[in-house]
Amino acid sequence: MPLTPNENDVILGRGKLISAHPGNVRFRTIVSGKKETYNQSTDIKAKRKIAISVIEEIESLNPPGRFLIDTSGEKVSRFDEGLWVSVEREKAIEKALHRLREKKTAKNNEQPKDARHEDSKSNEKPINCKSSSTSLTTTREVISATGTGQISQPKTFDQKLLERKRSKSPNNEGKTEIILPIRGDPFGEGKSAPTNSYPTCSCQDNSCNSESSNSFIKPTQTLEHNLSMQFNPPLNSTTENISLIDDNSFDVELDAFISRQLNNDFDVHKQEKLTLDQWIDRSRPKGDSDLMNYIRSALLIALKLTDCLIRSKSIAKDDSHSIDIIPLEAIKTANVIITMAKGDSANEGQTITGFALDQKCNTTTVDCQKYDLEPKHPGQKILSVDFSTPACAYPSLGSASSCLMALGGIMYELFSKGDRFELKSILKKTRSVKDIRLSCDGHSDDGSISTGQRSKKSTPCPGDDRFAHLIMRLGNIGIPHPVINLVENLLNSSLGEFSGDDVYRSLDDVRVDLQLMIDDPSRYLGISEYGSGQRLIIDDKVYGREEETARLRDAYNRFCDGVCNGALILGEGGVGKSTFAMNSKKFTIAANGYFVSGKFDRDATRPFMVIGDVFNSMCDLFAADIQSIEQERKMAEALTKSLGRDAFLIANIVPNLSNLMPLYTSCESSSFDAASRTRYLLLTLLDTLSKLSKSITILLDDLQWIDPASLTFCRALFQSTKSNKNVFLVLCSRESEVQTQDKSEVHDWLQSLSGSTLETIHLTNLNPEDVNNLVSDSLRTWPRLTRSLSAILHGKSLGNPFFLRQTMEMLCRGGYLHYSLGERKWKWDLDEISDLRLDDNVVSLLTREMTKLPDELLVGLKAASCIGYCIPQTVVDILSKHLEMDLFGVLTSLVQRSYLAGVGSALYRFTHDRIYQAAYELMSEKQRREDHMKFGLAICSYVLDNCENNYDMMFVGVNQINRGGPEVLADSCRRVMISQLNLNAGKRALLLTDFSSALSFFGHGIMFLNPGHWDAHYQLSLDLFTSAAESACATSDAALVKSYSETILAHSRSLDDRLPALCFAVKSLKESMNLPSCRDCAIEVLTQLGEDVSSVLEIPSQETIQITNNLLMSKMTDDSMIKMSPCTQMRAVFVMRLYHELNYVYYVFDQTRLLAISLRMVSLTFEIGLTDTSSLAFANYGVELIARGYLIGSRLGTVALKLAENSKYISYVIAAVKQYNLWVIEPLHAIAESHLVGFYSGKRVGDEFSSSLNFCLHLSTSFHCGKNLIQIKNSLSEYIVQLLENSQQWFLPQSAMLYWLIVELIEGPNFDLTEHNPLILNENGVMLFAASARHLELDIFIDGCKLMRSFLFRRDMTSCDGVLDRVVNATCQLRPTMIIAVFFEGLISFVMARQTAENNEWAIKGEIALAYMKRWESSKWNFKNKINLLEAEKMHFLGNFDLASQFYLQAVESSEKHKFLHELAICLELQGLFFQVRNLREKALTSLNRSVRCYKDWGANAVAERVER
Repeated sequence: MPLTPNENDVILGRGKLISAHPGNVRFRTIVSGKKETYNQSTDIKAKRKIAISVIEEIESLNPPGRFLIDTSGEKVSRFDEGLWVSVEREKAIEKALHRLREKKTAKNNEQPKDARHEDSKSNEKPINCKSSSTSLTTTREVISATGTGQISQPKTFDQKLLERKRSKSPNNEGKTEIILPIRGDPFGEGKSAPTNSYPTCSCQDNSCNSESSNSFIKPTQTLEHNLSMQFNPPLNSTTENISLIDDNSFDVELDAFISRQLNNDFDVHKQEKLTLDQWIDRSRPKGDSDLMNYIRSALLIALKLTDCLIRSKSIAKDDSHSIDIIPLEAIKTANVIITMAKGDSANEGQTITGFALDQKCNTTTVDCQKYDLEPKHPGQKILSVDFSTPACAYPSLGSASSCLMALGGIMYELFSKGDRFELKSILKKTRSVKDIRLSCDGHSDDGSISTGQRSKKSTPCPGDDRFAHLIMRLGNIGIPHPVINLVENLLNSSLGEFSGDDVYRSLDDVRVDLQLMIDDPSRYLGISEYGSGQRLIIDDKVYGREEETARLRDAYNRFCDGVCNGALILGEGGVGKSTFAMNSKKFTIAANGYFVSGKFDRDATRPFMVIGDVFNSMCDLFAADIQSIEQERKMAEALTKSLGRDAFLIANIVPNLSNLMPLYTSCESSSFDAASRTRYLLLTLLDTLSKLSKSITILLDDLQWIDPASLTFCRALFQSTKSNKNVFLVLCSRESEVQTQDKSEVHDWLQSLSGSTLETIHLTNLNPEDVNNLVSDSLRTWPRLTRSLSAILHGKSLGNPFFLRQTMEMLCRGGYLHYSLGERKWKWDLDEISDLRLDDNVVSLLTREMTKLPDELLVGLKAASCIGYCIPQTVVDILSKHLEMDLFGVLTSLVQRSYLAGVGSALYRFTHDRIYQAAYELMSEKQRREDHMKFGLAICSYVLDNCENNYDMMFVGVNQINRGGPEVLADSCRRVMISQLNLNAGKRALLLTDFSSALSFFGHGIMFLNPGHWDAHYQLSLDLFTSAAESACATSDAALVKSYSETILAHSRSLDDRLPALCFAVKSLKESMNLPSCRDCAIEVLTQLGEDVSSVLEIPSQETIQITNNLLMSKMTDDSMIKMSPCTQMRAVFVMRLYHELNYVYYVFDQTRLLAISLRMVSLTFEIGLTDTSSLAFANYGVELIARGYLIGSRLGTVALKLAENSKYISYVIAAVKQYNLWVIEPLHAIAESHLVGFYSGKRVGDEFSSSLNFCLHLSTSFHCGKNLIQIKNSLSEYIVQLLENSQQWFLPQSAMLYWLIVELIEGPNFDLTEHNPLILNENGVMLFAASARHLELDIFIDGCKLMRSFLFRRDMTSCDGVLDRVVNATCQLRPTMIIAVFFEGLISFVMARQTAENNEWAIKGEIALAYMKRWESSKWNFKNKINLLEAEKMHFLGNFDLASQFYLQAVESSEKHKFLHELAICLELQGLFFQVRNLREKALTSLNRSVRCYKDWGANAVAERVER
C-alpha cells in the first residue's frame, strides 16, 4: 500500500522539491562523511559495506528512514501527493554507491540537473561591455533590495568574478597588471575551462574594441580584463544564445581562482617577458640530452603562436579595422613576445591538456602526463605567447600561403636554435627577385605587399629545392623528422597551386599537426623510433571504440560496487573483439586484481584445454603472489577445507593446483556424475581463491568454437558469478558462427545472457574517420594527408579492422604502398589503389596472397594449419625431422610476415582464425587428409618411443590421425594400433570428465577396427564398444547407447561381458524418461541374472515385514550392519543397481511396489554383503516402514546415512531419510538444515538431481518451519530460474505453487500474479503439469497449499479438495507436508462446523484429522502444537470452553517454544476469536494484536491486514 514520506526518508527522483527534502539533505551529509573512507578502500566488499552502513544509518533514525519512489507517473508538488513505495534494498544500496562514487563538484551539483537548469532559464541577452561595472553594481543592488534571489538578467562568469574580486579587495580602484594562465586551464591546475558558450559585446559603435573585442590576452592587460577574457573568451564573435553560469556553481570555482590570483601565484614580480631570440638563447640545449626538452618547449610556443594567428584571422572577418589584427609584416621572429613565470610558481606548472584543441579522452591526458611535455628548465614556465603589433591604419593579413610561409620562417628559427631565416638572401640564391616576389604571392624582397598577378613565364615547380639547405640543417642538428616535415611544408606553402599534397593550406591544419605531436609524442614526435620506416607496422590498437570502452569500464566499476557480473562482447569476425576485450585487463590491473584468459579453438586437441589453461594460470598468479610461509600455509588450509581430498580429482585438469595445496592420491573417486562433480570442484576452487585475495577477471574468447563439456562448465560459471561478487566474467563470441545448426546450443545460451547481469556490447565495423585514424597511425602520416586513401580502403574493406589490415599489408607487398627513403615517408597512388580489384571476403584475399609465398614458407604454413590453431614446439621438432626441413626457421619467417605469432618459447599460434582458415583452404581435401595421417603417425610414434605419459602430445597425434580418417590408411596392423591409441585417449578424456571428447575417441577407434575384429581382436572391440556406450550414456545420447549395446549383445561371449552395457542401456532409458522401456529392460536383465522378478514385485505380507523387522531388532545392531563385509560378486552388484533403477521407475508409476523392491535389496545385502547401493536399500526400506507406522524405520535411516557418508549416493540418502523418515524424531528446523547439507553434498559428488531435490525440500520445509517469507520467496525465485535454465521440470510445479502461495501471503489474494513474475509457472500451469504427472505426492502438496491459503484468508474453504482421505488411506511414502495438509483441513473442518452447526460432516472430518494427527504425537517438537490447536478447536465447537481455553494456551506455548512463528500467529488468532465469542474483549484484543505482529514478523502482511480488519 502507498506510504507517506517522513522527514528521514530519502526520496528518489529529480527536482527542487526532492533535492530540498530533509531526508535527502541528511543522506548527502552522511555520504559526504564516508566518501574519504570509500575512496581509500580498494576492496569491493569493503566499499559495499560502506554503502550498506549509509543505508543502516538512515534506517536507524527515529522515525526510521526509507528509500521511497513515486509510482504515480505524475508530477507532484507536495509529498502528500503521489503513490510513494519503498524500493528494494539492493536499489537503495546502488543509490548509495552512486553517490559515494561521485567526484567533488560545485556546491549545487548535488541537485538534480533539472533543478539546476531551472535557475538558468531566464532570458539571456548580450552584455554591453561599455558599462559592465555599472551593470554589475546595479544588478547586485537589485538582488539585495528585492531579497527574492531572482533577477531578470543572469550574470556571466566574468561579471561575478570581478564583483567578487572587488568585494574582497578594499582598494579596488587600482589596476593590477597580471598575466593569467592559458585559456584552456583557468585555474592553473590542469582543469579545462567551463564548456559554456559565452556572451559577446552588443556595442554598436565599437567603443569597447580596445578591451572587450581582443580575442587573445596581451601582456599589458589588466587583471579585470584578464579575468574577463579568461572565463569569457570570444568565440568567433558569434551572438547566438548562450547559457550563463549560476550563482551556486560560481562560488567554488571563484574561490579556487581568486586565491591564486590575489596571493601572487602569478604576481607581476614573478613574471618576465622575453623576445623569442632571448628565449632561444636562454633555452639553447647544451647537448643531445637536452635537445628533446628544448623541442617540447618549442612545440608549445609554436602552438601558441598558431593560436594567435587563428584568433587574428577570426577577428578580421568581423572587424577588418580592429587593432588586434596581426598584419603580415608583423609575423616575424623579432615581434614574438613570450611571457614566462619564474620562481616557485614555475614548478607548479600546468599540464599539456591546457592546450587541447578538442575535449580529449582520458587516454590523451595519460599520454601527456606520461611523456611530460612541459619544459624542464628551472624557473621557466610559458604563460603566454603574443606578437607585438605596430600601429597600422590598414592592417593586412595577406594570403593564407604568405601567412603560412611567414609562420614557417619563425618555426625554422625556433627549431634551428636561432639560425636566421633571411628570405631575401635565400631567394637570391635560387632565382631572380622578380620571380621570388611573384612566387611568394605578394611578398616583395623589401617586405612590402605586391598586388601583381603570378607570372606565367616563371613558375616554381613542386621540385623546388630553395629551402633544401635549411631542411638539411634541421636534420643535422637532430630535429625529429616530423618537426622537419612540418617546417618544410610551411615554407613550401608559398608554391601555391604548384606545391605538393603535403603542404599546409590553412593555419587550422598546422594547429592540428602540432597538437598531435604534443598529445601523442611517441607516434608523431618520434620519441619511440619507428625502426627503419621501410616496413609497414600496424599496431594492435583499438580504434573507434570510445563509447564501447566507456561501457566496459562502467561495467567493471559497477562490478566493483557489486552490481554487475561481467560483459558479453559480440560482433562479426575481424571487428576486433579480442583486442577490445583486453581492455578488461587494463581495468583489472588498475584495480589491483588478477586477470586470466583463454581462447577456444575450432580444432582443440586436448579435452578441457582452455578451461584447464585458465585455472592453471590462475594458480600460477596466486602462487607468485605468496610472500611468506604463513601466507602459503593459510592458502593451503583454505583450499584443503573447501576441496578436501577431492582436489586430486581435478589435478589432471589443473596440475598447477599442487603449487597451492597438497594433493592426496588416495581419495575416493566414486562419483554419481563425474562431469558435474568436476564442475563443482572447479567452481569451488574459483570461489575459494576469489575470496582469499583480489578480484579475478576471466576472459573467455571465441565461444563460437567452444566444445560441449566446456559449454556446460561456462553455463555453471556464469551462474556462480551471480553469487560470487569477486569474479568479473568477460565472454566474446562471433555472432554469425553461432547461428548455424550445429552451434544452436551456444547461440541459445548467448541469447539468454542478453539482458542479464552481463553488459552486452555489440561491436560493428569502423566508420571512415576511424579507418583514417588507423591508416594515419600505421603510415606515421598526418591524418589530413591520408583521408583520401582511407576513404578508398574503407570502401574496399567495409571498415572491418582485420580485413583493412590485411588489405594494407597486401598493398604494401604489392608495392601500391611503399616507403620513400629519399623523402622519408610513405607514398601511394590513389588511382592505382582505387582501380585495384580485391576479393569480397578476407579469406579469399589471404589465400590468394599466400600462394605468392616462397615454396618453403608455403609448405610450412600448410603444415602449421594441419596441426591446428596452436602449434607446440615439440610438434615443430617432430615435423622438422619428418619433413626434412628447418620448420622452426620457416615458422619464424611466417611470424615476421604476421601470419603467426610466438607465444613464449614453446608455442606458435595463428594471429587470427581467418588466417588459419585461409592457410587450411590452400590444400585440397585429399591432401589435408593425407597430411593429417602422416603428421599424426609421426607424432604418435614419437610418443610411443619416448614419452608414453605425455598425454598432451598423445591427444595431438591421435586427433591428427582421426582427421585423416581410416580411408587413408590401409595397413591393418597400424589400424589396430590406432584403435588402441584411441581407446587410451578416450580413457584419459574420461578422467578429465570430457565425455564428448571421449565418445569421439572411442567412435574413431571403432572406425579404425579391421573387418572381423570381434574374432581377431575381441577384447579391444569389447572395451571400445563398452566404453563408447558408457560415454554415450553420460552425454544422454540414448540412440548411441542402444546401438552400441545391441552390438555388444550380438557379439559378446558371456553374460559378464554384456552386463555393463546392459546397465548403461537401462540407465540411459531412465534418464531419457522412457520409463516403461526402462522397466522392461531392467526386468529382462534381472531375469537373465537369475532373479524371479515377478515374485519379488508382489506386495509383501505383514508377516514377512515383521520377520524382517524382528531379524533387524534381535540379531543386527547398527554397528554390525555398518561393518558388514563388502560384496565381491560382480553379478550381485549389478543386481542391486538394477533394482535401484526399478525403484525409481515404480516411485513415479506405482509406489505400492516400493516396499517389495526395497525389502529385496535389504535381504540381498544381508546375503551377499555391502555394495555401493546398500545405503539406498536401507534408506528406502526405512521410508516404507515409517509410512506404515513401524518406527524401526528411523533406525534404518540412521544406518543408511552412515553407510552413505563416503558414497556417491549421499545426497539422495539425505533427501530420502530426512524428508521421509527422520522427521519422526528430529525437529523440522534440523531437517531443513540437513537438506541444505544434502544440496552441497550432491554438488560435491556430481548428483545434480538429488542436489536440486534437497534444495527444493529445504525451501518447502523452511516454509513450514515459519522462516521469513521474503527470504524464502527470493530463494525460490532464483531456484526456479535455475530449474528453467537446466530443464529440471520435475521440481518446477511444487516450487512454483509454493512461490505463488508466498506471494499471496505477502501481497494479498487479489494480487496480479502474472505481472509479478511472468517467467514462473502460474497455478493453472501447475495444475496441468500435476494432472499429466498423476503423482499422488505432488497432488497432495498442491492441495495442501490451497488448503493453507483458504484457511489463512478465510476464502473458498468449502470448495477446496481435501487431502484427508488420500493421506489417511494411502500407503505412499509419507512426508511432513502431507501431515501439515491434514492439519489445515482439520482447522477448516472445525471452523466450518461452528458456522454450519446443522451439518455434522465437517465435525466428523475434523475428528478424523485430529485422530490422524495423534498418530504422530510422539514427534512432540513438530506436531504437539498442532494437535493442541485441533483439540482446542474441537472443544470450542463442542462448547467445552474451559478445556478449549487450556488447549489454546498449550498450543500457543508449544508453538512459541518450538519456534513455529506462523503457527503461533494462527494459534493467537483463533484464541482471540475464541475470547471474542466469550465477550472477553481485552483478552481477545491482546491475542489478536500479538497475532498481527507474528504474521508481520513472518512476512504475511496480507494476512496481518485481514486480522486487523
